[in-house]
Amino acid sequence: MMRKAFTLIEMVVALGILALILSFAGVIFRVSVDSQRMAMANAEVMQKLRIITEQLDADFRGAALQYPYVYGGYLAANTETSMVAGKSTTANSDALAFFTCGDFRSTGQYSTATRSTATVAGNVACVVYCQPDPNSYSRPPQPYEKVLLRRQTIMAISGFAADSNPRGEYFAKSPQEWLVNPPFADPNRWLTRPVVEPNNVPASLPMYMAKGVDDFTIHYLDASTQLQTGAIPWLRHTSKSAAAYVNPKAFRFTFTLYDSRGILKKGRRFTHIVVWDNS
Repeated sequence: MMRKAFTLIEMVVALGILALILSFAGVIFRVSVDSQRMAMANAEVMQKLRIITEQLDADFRGAALQYPYVYGGYLAANTETSMVAGKSTTANSDALAFFTCGDFRSTGQYSTATRSTATVAGNVACVVYCQPDPNSYSRPPQPYEKVLLRRQTIMAISGFAADSNPRGEYFAKSPQEWLVNPPFADPNRWLTRPVVEPNNVPASLPMYMAKGVDDFTIHYLDASTQLQTGAIPWLRHTSKSAAAYVNPKAFRFTFTLYDSRGILKKGRRFTHIVVWDNS
């Protein structure tokens, strides 16, 4: 009785087909994994975008004329060096300070006139959007390591002066007292970027807005500008003096967002416009 078997040629052909199938399967698997990683990176970036834009909108909704000095703001145009693909590059890192109204509460617990430890609250705050002082990093950071800060200083007369700080969580003065006797001779000192210590995150946590924010640029449309047909005449302050005060009708925030794992090598660039109706 004759036994059936595979010939050498058939074995070689079968192995070749198997290798081809495994190769295609590997490519499909790698593409699927890459697509999944890219989808997760984009979802993370979109979540950051939503957090930043919703907070900007909320802060500017409160910047109204309940007080005659709540509107307006101070701008500083900054640039700093960062690393992209191992090469040194210059990126924008602008800052903006303004007063706004709302229901503000401190993250930390402080001594007040009625309790030894309590949350300090107030209805007016000085809000500053900026990035940390470059000295916060031990080396030029990668774009996905950069942080966007939102510092909120509540005008709270209920808080004791011991913890009062015009660049802290609260300042133990009323808005009227701030106006009559401002804490800084140069208002642009509001725009001093804080040093954020990587090894002491709890101390800076109330200011953390989002990580992975680079090239943060702020332009504004002057309230006295008469719009004509053509491009909108956006302005960007470069002055370091008190002349950097602006009374705009709109702000344009432009920034690049990165995911935490650096999958989006070039990040994604976004623009968000906030109309400030102070008429």
